[in-house]
Amino acid sequence: MANLRLGLSVFLSGDPESARQLLREKRRFRAQERRLAHAHVSRLQRKIVQSIETSSLHLELIADMKRLNSLFCSSAYAVLETTDTGALSSESQPE
Repeated sequence: MANLRLGLSVFLSGDPESARQLLREKRRFRAQERRLAHAHVSRLQRKIVQSIETSSLHLELIADMKRLNSLFCSSAYAVLETTDTGALSSESQPE
């Protein structure tokens, strides 16, 4: 929710510093997404029945959250591409 709010703020304000913050948050989100996926695989390896039964749903939910977060963060790229500071070159490019 925080990235959605920040993404809307960046979209409406065009503030480059907020755009850079949004890209930092996107990187943090990706790290969290990887941790969740690894934790899920670990539960599968331990043969936890609930995880086995809901595995596809769990992985689809993680993938959907990642796609949504990428959409929320897309406004940052547009803002940073239009600034004269070259700020986008120091940030990660869209995936």
